[in-house]
Amino acid sequence: MLPICLIVSADPDHVSALQRSLKGHGVKLYGVPDLASVRPLLAQWRFDAVLCDAAGSAAADVDDTVRSLRREQRAPIVVLATPGSEESLIATLEAGAAELIARTASPRLIAVKLRRLIDLAAGASDAEPRAVSLGELRLDPRRAEAVFGDRTLPLTGGEFELLLLLAARSDSFVHRDTIMRTLGRATAGGESRRCADMHVCRIRRKLREAGASSLELETVYGRGYALRLRDDGARPG
Repeated sequence: MLPICLIVSADPDHVSALQRSLKGHGVKLYGVPDLASVRPLLAQWRFDAVLCDAAGSAAADVDDTVRSLRREQRAPIVVLATPGSEESLIATLEAGAAELIARTASPRLIAVKLRRLIDLAAGASDAEPRAVSLGELRLDPRRAEAVFGDRTLPLTGGEFELLLLLAARSDSFVHRDTIMRTLGRATAGGESRRCADMHVCRIRRKLREAGASSLELETVYGRGYALRLRDDGARPG
């Protein structure tokens, strides 16, 4: 059975061309013009992968689309990327994209990468981490969603992975090196520390904005970080 993929694209001609060519390379493609059209489909169908066409969209809009798709389904998300800065490409990956493929890539290359991602996702499903809870904080890895009480935290993909790691190890601490390996950004010395600090700072702010005063994201000086429930008598600083 051929894998079935969804593409979100405002360019119907591009979608039609991809549908014809990808079928010849063993991938069925179903197209929708925008994110609003995706939700009814996801309620009825399971797609093996989702493509997001970045052409004609601002980088921030593409990232928002990827985040919404990641919250609503488990399949890998591939962005058909247009030329952009390194920072914008990194932001798209942090939003939850599993892969960036040049929009001008050949249908054969797109199909091969899609099938590879689908195989990896299927192989990882049995080992997929379960939901993690810490006090009122709940994290669902399948939807990449973090909720405190009744508020959803607006996390990037990297921030979610880090918060999940910290919550899962709330009885200990997480070393900076482990954080950077988790984020896929293991670099030398001070650069690694600054990147870890930046992610932690953003998570602290978002927890504070969500009213998560029962949680404390501690710095274990010279080593890493720990996410803990405050003692009943403790007050936030």
